[in-house]
Amino acid sequence: MEVSFQKVIEWFTFYDGEGKQIKRKTEVRIDPLTGESSRLVFDPGTTFTPPDYTEVAQQTEGVNCPFCPENILKMTPVFPKEISESGRIFAGEAILFPNLFPYSKHNGVVTFSGNHYVKLDEFTPLMIKDAFIACQTYIKRVMLHDSRAKYASINWNYLPYSGGSIIHPHMHVIVSESPTNYQSKIQTEVEIFEARYGANYFTSLYETEKKLGERWIGEHGNVAWIHAFAPKSHNDFIAIFPKAMSIHDVSENDWLDFSESIQSIFAVLKEQGFSSFNMTLILPDESSGTSLHVRLIPRFTIGMLETSDMNFFQVLHQEPLTYKIPEKIAEKARNLFLKSKKSSF
Repeated sequence: MEVSFQKVIEWFTFYDGEGKQIKRKTEVRIDPLTGESSRLVFDPGTTFTPPDYTEVAQQTEGVNCPFCPENILKMTPVFPKEISESGRIFAGEAILFPNLFPYSKHNGVVTFSGNHYVKLDEFTPLMIKDAFIACQTYIKRVMLHDSRAKYASINWNYLPYSGGSIIHPHMHVIVSESPTNYQSKIQTEVEIFEARYGANYFTSLYETEKKLGERWIGEHGNVAWIHAFAPKSHNDFIAIFPKAMSIHDVSENDWLDFSESIQSIFAVLKEQGFSSFNMTLILPDESSGTSLHVRLIPRFTIGMLETSDMNFFQVLHQEPLTYKIPEKIAEKARNLFLKSKKSSF
């Protein structure tokens, strides 16, 4: 089953002070699953300069950071015995422990390593793989002991622009009885899609995008990367695990494939001047019959006033805006993906 892509072109005509006509295009794109729209707007040539957190990292590391090695086993809380006999979950350098300020019935925090400030190009596949394995272990144990908690996600706020309040790199893993709005919408729509077409939506999206090639980035093992047709921000990268329908279907090799291939996504963010991002990995309800997928968008500020990248359109109208054309960003990412694959995958 091929996924279809729809868009509407709007033109705004006006004049400059000398009477010269100006035309600006807005492209309204419709998400092929949810029917929600997002807008590609005129790009005035916006450039982005990544902030350097070296000085603030020096001020907040060590004794001032609960996640640094000298503090983490003393300052972080512990799980009940049924989740972990030792109170925490360890995988390589990654350490997972309860969130003191939980967003859900079950909420763990995992640190990647003892390093307090890790730049985008300093994350290693091993650091990322171990952190996700720790999250997977936590989710499995929670679901084993709490059958009502079936909505799981792994979430990464990287650096302050993303909403991250601690420089030390870490992620949140959430398991809840109640889905988020995004989880609920996705589950409902994939069920409708499957009932209508007899096909898995994310498998169909993967196959369609790979065939078209316009927003296709690349594939490494059991993980494929594309750019969203109707993006939620100025970049919107989607990773699909087409063979993984539950948390139990993801192997250590799959996590390694993901951790190696995400290096190319980090590279294309860095090339554009982005240094911060939000990422969510959605683990489907086992009964839904849909694939695990990831969304990753950059976060930034604009200009001398450090204006937020979010305004009334995104926050109140719930409609994303982007200056960047998805197909051009996909081309950038595809080239970097192929370059990385030749050199290191």
